[in-house]
Amino acid sequence: MFSVRRSVPYPQPRSRRLHGYLALARISNSPTVVSNVLAGAALAGIVRPDGTVALLAVAMVLFYTAGMFLNDLCDYESDSRKQPYRPLPSGLVSRAEAVVGILLLFGTGLLILAVLGSAPFVAGLVLLTLIALYDRWHKANPLSPLLMASTRFMVYIVSFLAFEPVPSTPLLVSAGALGLYIVGLTYVAKTEGTPGFGRYWPAALLFLPAVLFLGRVPLLWSLFLLPIFVGWVAYSTSFIYSRANRSIGRAVGQLIAGVALLDSLVLGASGSGVGVALALLAFAATLFFQRYVRGT
Repeated sequence: MFSVRRSVPYPQPRSRRLHGYLALARISNSPTVVSNVLAGAALAGIVRPDGTVALLAVAMVLFYTAGMFLNDLCDYESDSRKQPYRPLPSGLVSRAEAVVGILLLFGTGLLILAVLGSAPFVAGLVLLTLIALYDRWHKANPLSPLLMASTRFMVYIVSFLAFEPVPSTPLLVSAGALGLYIVGLTYVAKTEGTPGFGRYWPAALLFLPAVLFLGRVPLLWSLFLLPIFVGWVAYSTSFIYSRANRSIGRAVGQLIAGVALLDSLVLGASGSGVGVALALLAFAATLFFQRYVRGT
């Protein structure tokens, strides 16, 4: 008799499947999305997070998770060759499950934004479009870091517009600083072998938020955040520029966690002590979860 080869993955232990979903979502980085929301809301004057901020955080984490699912779905062929251990090529999560997850996550996130108002909903549609564009065309696209940066930029915008109808100058400057940090984070690993200044210009973008923080005349109590941010960026980039302990993956993971420290600068300059505490907690949580689920 002829046997028919199974076209679906064999059942996986629940713990492995759960880890597969968490890895697919890059869930370890999601606390930095929450700190983005806190910063965007603080720029709108919400220095003590409320229920609306909590709903925004849920919506943006849903968007982030959907974006990560979509990223791996678009990269399936490439990952099958280069990273067969990823959840989709390894069979821990099926592509059909990923598609359903993407639709549910984006749909629920948009529903939450619609409840919060037309402005955050429309901004959410823009964010969704940018996420899809990045995921679809980030391979071999020299502008992909700008697309990635624009998605984080829009998290600030969405969060702000839930409270204020018109974007402010501090919002655009802060969101722009976050975007430049993401561009620097993306390029810093790509240019580490380039001779001369071309090797270091991305690092300059990583430190730029510290300059902008001082330019906003921050409250005296929040100045302690500056050396923490600068020190962390310097420490993280040492794993790129130092030959003795070079580790690109570690540097990128730590710089992703540093997004929460950048948010703490924005929150400190906005006078949100509670927000600063939560952003620092998000930073610590990201580093902790990265020990169990890769952030890159």
